[in-house]
Amino acid sequence: MEEHSTDYERFVAPIEDQMIHSVWRIVRNRDDFEEAFQEALANVWKRLDRVRKHPNPKALILRMCANAAYDALRRRARMRKREVCEVPETMADPAPAVIDIMVADQDREEIFQAIGRLPRNQAEAFLMRFVQEMPYGDIAEALDCSEVTARTHVMRARVKLSDSLAHLDPRPAREVCE
Repeated sequence: MEEHSTDYERFVAPIEDQMIHSVWRIVRNRDDFEEAFQEALANVWKRLDRVRKHPNPKALILRMCANAAYDALRRRARMRKREVCEVPETMADPAPAVIDIMVADQDREEIFQAIGRLPRNQAEAFLMRFVQEMPYGDIAEALDCSEVTARTHVMRARVKLSDSLAHLDPRPAREVCE
């Protein structure tokens, strides 16, 4: 039992605030947050050997948090399709994300749905970069790929999101001169 306590102090305790913040920034719902955070912690313990051997355990744990939050968003979307829900209770975020400053609630939901339609590696890389504000090196380690591949995932996600969410851009469309 003391070994788990030592692992907690070594891997989770130093980044617990980051874990909480990264899950909350993705799900934005108290119930989903609690479920996703518990799932993330359970995944850390289930894969403790992998965490111990990973070259950047912090990045791996934050990826597990993003995955758990991402899974919670998908569950919520599936549930919405099945039933009419009341407006969920939310907690205030002490440091609003860029997305919160720039877009309305309905647009944010549409953005996260668009992210949900991306291929998994692209969605994870995009969320780690722009929601968790992780450097590309950490993203690469978390995704177990090269930094160039991590940058490519982010770039492709941005292109796909730009295309699918172009209608949300408040700037007028550029005219093509011939």
